Amino acid sequence: MVASWSTLAVAAACLPSFVRASSAANTVTFSNNNEFLFDVDGNQIDAYAAKINYFTTSEGSQYYLYGISFAAPGSTGDGPLKSYSSVDLVNWKYNGILSETVAGGRPHMVYNAATQKYVLWVNVDGGYQVGTSSSPTGGFELVNGSGMAALDPSVAAAGLIGADHAVASFGDKAYLAYATLNFADPRAGSLWPPIFQTMHLTPLTADFTNTTLQGWNVTSPAFDALDQQTESPDIFERDGKMYIVTSNTCGFCDGSIGLVYRADTTTPDADTQWKRDIVSGYSCGGQVEGVFPLTDPENGNVTYIWHSTTVPGGPRVGFSGHIFQPLQFGDDGSVLDLNCNPKKQWDVPFTPGNVSASYTGNLTEATDASPRFANYQPVCDSNLYSALYQTWTNSKAGTLRSVSVNVAAGNNNANLTITVFAFSNISDLIAPSYKYTLLGSATFTPDQLTQVFGTATVSLNVTVAEGQMLGFAFGEAGASGSFSLGNFIPFCHLEYTFATCEQHQDGNNGQLLLQQGSGQNSFRGLKGNISPVTVRHGKGIKFFATVE
Repeated sequence: MVASWSTLAVAAACLPSFVRASSAANTVTFSNNNEFLFDVDGNQIDAYAAKINYFTTSEGSQYYLYGISFAAPGSTGDGPLKSYSSVDLVNWKYNGILSETVAGGRPHMVYNAATQKYVLWVNVDGGYQVGTSSSPTGGFELVNGSGMAALDPSVAAAGLIGADHAVASFGDKAYLAYATLNFADPRAGSLWPPIFQTMHLTPLTADFTNTTLQGWNVTSPAFDALDQQTESPDIFERDGKMYIVTSNTCGFCDGSIGLVYRADTTTPDADTQWKRDIVSGYSCGGQVEGVFPLTDPENGNVTYIWHSTTVPGGPRVGFSGHIFQPLQFGDDGSVLDLNCNPKKQWDVPFTPGNVSASYTGNLTEATDASPRFANYQPVCDSNLYSALYQTWTNSKAGTLRSVSVNVAAGNNNANLTITVFAFSNISDLIAPSYKYTLLGSATFTPDQLTQVFGTATVSLNVTVAEGQMLGFAFGEAGASGSFSLGNFIPFCHLEYTFATCEQHQDGNNGQLLLQQGSGQNSFRGLKGNISPVTVRHGKGIKFFATVE
């Protein structure tokens, strides 16, 4: 039989977010869900190989997130670098392209107090390009002409090629840790490993813009296959010890061994003995990107946050999520195993930023929305349906100004149409011959969208009532605006599961996701009474709507 509203109304709830505000003052909550991170305007934070820093400028202190953009078609890790900032690690503001002159691989930033310059290091073409700026968000100029740093001559002499890296400063000292690739190693296997790579560490010059041409391996005494397959490093210090976190060779995979090397000194050299901890066999389905410290403002205690990117997180690297969790240490300074329980959460004290800039945007000011914090997953199936229909109950009387949906495109052979409408109730909506009230629509070509989950917005100017049922249709369309059939490259959207945890807002707020199979326009079932429009049970599309 046709499902009634009472059987369809499942309480809308959301899974815990990977990072969200805690109820305790100056505390942030981290969770192990492999989730997406969004800026205050609702766009996916487009920053792979991300690194988080805490800097203080003339405007005040805040957190900065840097990474590689994968928004452009065919991005392979050499896209522009993007910058975001936050005072609370929850609300992130997009600051734009970090640098037009320094671009390429993983960005790492340090501040030099003597020169009062922010120094950006990026791995490019087997080496490292360096730029400086008076601001942590842009205006970087290459140093030494080309900006290329000099490396330990023994590295080039051995035929090694520089790969991903990290830079970190501790007072007036700074270091570069970098992986070196050996494509000529005769031990390379037919199946694996295709290459051997080892981790190197070198001090930087006093201005942090070059190396001292010294260098040494970072390896355990075993110098085994694990030590010779390390990449994606980061550096931090704790209790008089230097730590270097790495993964094993991964290549945009869905999990890698997590390794931590530690030296019983903050100024290691060629004679330093490194101890190694294996903290996870698969890094909770991710690859480590870095570790950043959070300081408790009440007592000065520091928590070190492990940050890894879940890749590919979907059919593209740009669909990656993030994992944050506090590291746990043994009495001897060793790092204990990561906790990969998907339900695990931590409340971590931290020092919030004090910049007075606004951290509100289109998403934070929206009237109605799917849960802001949820375990969103990419779904790419627009080619299989005439349309998807997302509904909600409007909570405010006024003028509906816009409806936005997170969409990713990629070499599609059709356009996308989003149509906003009002309707009486779910039973009527899925009944034959029912006509909803059209409020507005917009059609987007693939070129108007990106390959990550930015927002596709339908601009409106219609009066709506509190409690009114609203919805939008999401589907492929040809140039004529009619829904198309048989396209093989779908548009992608984000979905959450709302039937597995606490309710949000008031009940389900009318949020329900319906689907209509491609070309299905008649009753189904042995009794001929099942609507071709059916419920995608327990699911919802990520969207938000604004009423003024």
